[in-house]
Amino acid sequence: LRPIRRLKRQITKFASNDLDNIENISKGNDEISQVSDAFYQAIKKIKDLNTSRQFFLRNIMHELKTPITKGRITAEMLEDTKFKQRLINVFDRMVILIDELAAVEQITSGVAKNPKKISINHIFNEAKEMLLLENEKINIISDNTFVVYVDFKLFTTAIKNLLDNAIKYSDDNAVRVIICHESIKFYNKGKKLDKNIEYYLEPFTQGGNKSSNSFGLGLYVVNTILEAHKLKLNYNYDNGYNIFAITNLDNIIKEEKTQEK
Repeated sequence: LRPIRRLKRQITKFASNDLDNIENISKGNDEISQVSDAFYQAIKKIKDLNTSRQFFLRNIMHELKTPITKGRITAEMLEDTKFKQRLINVFDRMVILIDELAAVEQITSGVAKNPKKISINHIFNEAKEMLLLENEKINIISDNTFVVYVDFKLFTTAIKNLLDNAIKYSDDNAVRVIICHESIKFYNKGKKLDKNIEYYLEPFTQGGNKSSNSFGLGLYVVNTILEAHKLKLNYNYDNGYNIFAITNLDNIIKEEKTQEK
């Protein structure tokens, strides 16, 4: 049974997406060795396909940013009209979309996380700077600050998207955030979502009213990043407010004893 146990360890690595450390344990011409060799050859092909996909996507995103940047600079040279601002908004939105696609590609490629200890308040401050919004639109209520162990860039992107969606689809263009050790909740005043939250977690989905319920990639990116950190995104509607909540924070909060070490 020893060869089967060795093969099981390699399959476990595959299940954990640890493709780089999978070994060829084939030692002979018996049936188990043949299965082990076939498994290893399949893993090699998967790795080659992943590498090609990553190179293709990253190259496309890089090439797209050049004309977008040139277009953005050209738009700034136009006279100040509503058409100029529309062009600038279009180019800015394209850059944001490419960055979000890059975040998803990073996660799905298996190199999603570069975790480090960071204050939750610092993450929210960075997210607010990315949105370039006035502080009056974001009301943050926090019991006390705490440290989380996350990929700073990815997790900040998730927080930014939740803030952006809450403000964009609210009746008063504002969001209230309640931060505690159990959850992070985002409140925005507005109509209840037409469909279950699972529908909006799919990429490029839209609600019945396109102008108010079009989430595009926003929540899909959020959910993908949260799942990579073993977190969950919940939704409920209460007293005229949409409430999005990040739960399972125990998976990222670093206890004080851990911090001292």
